Amino acid sequence: MEMKLISILIRFRYALALTSLVLTALIAFGIKNLYLETDYKIYFEEGEPQLVAHEFMEDTYTKTDNLAIMIRAQDGELFTERMMGLVFDITDKGWQTPYVIRVDSVTNFQHTSADNDDLLVRDLVLELDELTPSRLSELKSIALSERQIHKRLVSSDGSTALVNIALELPPEVDPNASAEEQSIQRAARDKSHSEVVAYGNQVIDEIRAVNPDVEMHLTGVSVITNSFASSSEKDGTELVPLMYLIILIALAVFLRSAGAVVGSLLVIACASAASLGLGGWVGYALNAVNVTTPTIVLTIAVCDAVHLLAVYLRNLGMQMEPEEAMSESLRLNIQPITLTSVTTAIGFLTLNFSTSPPFVEMGNMTAMGVIWALVLTFTLLPAVTLLLVRKRKPSETNDRFLTGFAEFVIIHRHKVLTLTLIAAVSLIALIPLNVIDDDPITYFKPGVPYRDASEFSLKYMPTVKDMNFNIDCGAPACVNSPKFLENLDRFRLYLESQTGVEHVGTYVDVIKRLNKSMNGDQDSFYVIPERADMAAQYSLMYEMSLPYGLDLNNMLNLDKSSTKVMVFTDNITNGELIALSNRAKTWLESNFESEVSPPGSISLMFAHVGENNIRSMLWGGVLAVIAITITILIALRSLGYALISMIPNSLPAFMAFGIWGVLVGQVNMAVAAVFSIALGILVDDTVHFISKYRRGRLVKGFSPEESIHYAFNNVGSALIITTFVLSIGFGLLATSDFNLNAMAGMLTTITIVIALVFDFLILPPILMLFDRDTKLNA
Repeated sequence: MEMKLISILIRFRYALALTSLVLTALIAFGIKNLYLETDYKIYFEEGEPQLVAHEFMEDTYTKTDNLAIMIRAQDGELFTERMMGLVFDITDKGWQTPYVIRVDSVTNFQHTSADNDDLLVRDLVLELDELTPSRLSELKSIALSERQIHKRLVSSDGSTALVNIALELPPEVDPNASAEEQSIQRAARDKSHSEVVAYGNQVIDEIRAVNPDVEMHLTGVSVITNSFASSSEKDGTELVPLMYLIILIALAVFLRSAGAVVGSLLVIACASAASLGLGGWVGYALNAVNVTTPTIVLTIAVCDAVHLLAVYLRNLGMQMEPEEAMSESLRLNIQPITLTSVTTAIGFLTLNFSTSPPFVEMGNMTAMGVIWALVLTFTLLPAVTLLLVRKRKPSETNDRFLTGFAEFVIIHRHKVLTLTLIAAVSLIALIPLNVIDDDPITYFKPGVPYRDASEFSLKYMPTVKDMNFNIDCGAPACVNSPKFLENLDRFRLYLESQTGVEHVGTYVDVIKRLNKSMNGDQDSFYVIPERADMAAQYSLMYEMSLPYGLDLNNMLNLDKSSTKVMVFTDNITNGELIALSNRAKTWLESNFESEVSPPGSISLMFAHVGENNIRSMLWGGVLAVIAITITILIALRSLGYALISMIPNSLPAFMAFGIWGVLVGQVNMAVAAVFSIALGILVDDTVHFISKYRRGRLVKGFSPEESIHYAFNNVGSALIITTFVLSIGFGLLATSDFNLNAMAGMLTTITIVIALVFDFLILPPILMLFDRDTKLNA
């Protein structure tokens, strides 16, 4: 059966090549359907509870889309004439931001005071000429004591200010709209974020030009969304061309055949295009995660080509006829290449266990690309190679190193096996050094503006994570009920007692301040009014005095039947943030009569998807081991080889995680996916080595020792080349500004290198140990 298939592949090679090219063109045509999706919501499945809770908050209160500008003088003195003037200027310019609906800062904070029976509401800084030394001192005192400002718009030490610009961006894409309308909506949404960030950078640049000693940063939803877009575009336009250049050089050095290089590049180009085209046909969009698919596919595809070409060129050098050389290469490689492609696809398909759509899409697109690379390797590559590469100068064997290495491992197999297993166990023991934490701040590398702004915020204004609670009191205007307000205040006190909480914003703060102002600004009246009608009257007077855009809709719904409690924390871990939200929800359920809805925020969304995704991917990795082992069992029809393969297939990944614990120690959702990604790739080394060893035993009739030499001589060089190419390919991902891709690339590279060394050291001793009576081949 195998020989008949090989005969067909050789005899009808040009027809098969033409057919594969036509099919590739049809598949790649799907690229026209692709578009770049940068919204942070793409990381969450539709109907995700945290996404639903967040969208409910957005529909009920002021939108959470925002741009925030942080400012700090080098000397740390914020309450000076110059710095307050800059904050005033930024606030004023904030109202010119595209799509702006609200601007909040220390200078435009609506401060209340009493004038007999009248309530005075005005900006804290109304005019710049009022910034006298005594007024500045008063401003500092107010800012550091006023609950709505302190630790939210001004840092606790009074050195840093934040101007928050709330946005009403173009509506999200309507899934029920036509394709043309969706395209228009998508373009408008994507453009809005870039417009907002561009304007923010313009404001900062203008101020820095005159005040070079002032440190300023942009953060907010628009900044992180724009960062996703920039990273996606950079990875898509820079990594793929660079990878092609590196592969071109590597293949030229290792294969020393221009025709072989051309054939390889044609295969990987078609496979990469097909992976994108298939994504377009099934309705995927490109994003910061799956944009790396072409890089991964071309890296894996070139390994298939190298295995086939290495043996073909070796046979030509032994003066075989081209067709005979290719036939022999196919006979030697058709089973292992097919098996490794299938197991690699299985590894990537286990990314379907991910709870984050971009990882599912990357897994499916890569799996499809890998399988198409397999098809092209057997249909397109033989035809191109036989057309372009017909001769090869006889050359002396260049496998002296591998021959000597094989001899060393055979002679010292017991020591090598023992020491290698000790090293493996020692590295695996380091795995507990890893901490599961999917912190969105670390999604980008230092130097990316969003990451730098986050680091700045952590240092000077550490309210970097948030959660919002919607508390319903059950009837219109019931938020002014003294009993409800008292419970709300108790909830505030509870939250402020929790570790990591920096700021809590509630409607109670407004009512208490209004009660104080309406009673001669006496501190003793900074309490909840005794009657609901009194609180409602104060609130009405206050809202009627507020300027446009600064109403109470950021904390009250339209009919005053519910209120939002805003909680800001420092950079606590995802687990701590989730635990805090659960404790707070439990407190609410025990102390409020009405039903309590889940808290919502972008921070909570990423915390939950990170935790869930990591656990799902780890389970997916376990199932991948089982599925791949079963696949090898079926293909090789040997339980012994299947069980032996589990050792070099899985242990290198565990060893890499041990090294990762020492070098980095953070396991995010991309790092958790590496086990599944790497596992399918690691099988390449194991299967090719075992298949050559098994051929030596069954076909050539060699002894175990002779079969080890046969395996090293026939596949050793190819494995070194493919490991080099894979390491370069995934190592290149480590240069991405998007740290999810960079970390995954770095850990995969470590795993691949360990796998080659581990396979060369441990497979020969194990095969010789268990193959004395040929029971493995039974």
